[in-house]
Amino acid sequence: SRKYQNKKSVRSPMAEPQPYQRPPQVFISFHGDELRDNFIRYLVWGLRDERLNLFIDRGEANRREIRNVFTKIEDSNIAVVIFSKRYRESEMCLNELQKIHEHAEQNRLLVIPVFYDVSKRDVKSLEGEFGNHFKEMREKYKNDPLKILTWEDSLSSIADRTGLTSEEHGTGLGLVREIVSTVKSKLLNSAGGRRRRSMSIGLVFVLASTAVFLFILFIARNFCADVRIYKAVKCLLGVPVLVGVLHQLYRLSTHNR
Repeated sequence: SRKYQNKKSVRSPMAEPQPYQRPPQVFISFHGDELRDNFIRYLVWGLRDERLNLFIDRGEANRREIRNVFTKIEDSNIAVVIFSKRYRESEMCLNELQKIHEHAEQNRLLVIPVFYDVSKRDVKSLEGEFGNHFKEMREKYKNDPLKILTWEDSLSSIADRTGLTSEEHGTGLGLVREIVSTVKSKLLNSAGGRRRRSMSIGLVFVLASTAVFLFILFIARNFCADVRIYKAVKCLLGVPVLVGVLHQLYRLSTHNR
């Protein structure tokens, strides 16, 4: 009926769909033979409960997918590096660590080191059982000392960051909860920092526009009685003043971050 058609044609405006935003991605680096069947399983469940994207190296295709693993590291927002006693005997783990260190040094990746049944001192200085497992790698690559030095540098840098230890939180669900909580906190702080940076740029534009307006309205008019000269001054000085003020305010905002 016409009445029904009229009602059907009158629709409330629909909200525009929000652009899709991929959930933050977490890369987990660990020695699979030690941790995959217990600790990692619970950690994956905990992170997925928080709707986070995960990537863990499952050792597929006989380790041929190293490029894919590196791509996943590059796409990640945060990396959790779980140092265990046998971590350093895995060439794959060491290569992952090198890539993680590279991106962390470029401020492109947040890193959380986790010391699972090993001490931070042993990891950083290659002492104890952790260090003993690395002797085989030194022997295997004795003709490539640069590779060994690169791995050691990556280890020292990552291990020196603030992390979590099983000495304090245990090797079970307590440590899992702390890792999940720390990941959430770091991602939240990172998102807040990006929002503050975008607000600062917007504020810079507003302040610069205001400064140019005041300059043209009060200062330029006092020096230019002729209307034609005044208009020329506005054209000639307005743009450079805007650019200069924008530049100075932007430098100030970045300096104070």
